[in-house]
Amino acid sequence: MATLCGSVCFLFVIMVIASSPAAVAAVGEDIVEETCGQCSRSNPNVNYTLCVSSLSGYPGADLHGLALFSTMPLRSALATIASEARVLRDRAPPGSPPRSCLDSCLEVFRDAAYNLGNAVAAIESWRYGDAKTAMSATTDAPVTCEDEFKGQGMATPPAIKARTKPLFQHGVISLAIISLL
Repeated sequence: MATLCGSVCFLFVIMVIASSPAAVAAVGEDIVEETCGQCSRSNPNVNYTLCVSSLSGYPGADLHGLALFSTMPLRSALATIASEARVLRDRAPPGSPPRSCLDSCLEVFRDAAYNLGNAVAAIESWRYGDAKTAMSATTDAPVTCEDEFKGQGMATPPAIKARTKPLFQHGVISLAIISLL
């Protein structure tokens, strides 16, 4: 009887310690660091530090949750870059090559926002193949925009260029996490 009581007390103490906020946070940090490590090892475009800093605010999330959370920075990044492209487009003379490129970029960013919505819906529905396809299209948007300018023999405007790299990096992180599912 004494050993049964001792075993029950021991299990109770272990359960209390394991469910403490510090233990949950440590487990959350472990999954974020482990996931970001796997992603950066499998894809050289994944910035480990950016991955960890982007996801560390979600302790206790599982891999499915991290896939969803990883899409959040993309939504605001797409809105910001599209807004910047719109301002630049409105300043460019009608019919000019820069305006044409910016119009193309706006279309690409609109499509990317739509694809991002599809990726999120697919993750929520556990359809990871569809999520991967939609996220790939989203991730390609900044590269496609820059290619529009290169195709016209022009440099990408600095205001757009400054936002394409972070957008691409967050997209690659999200795509890498989805690929783990």
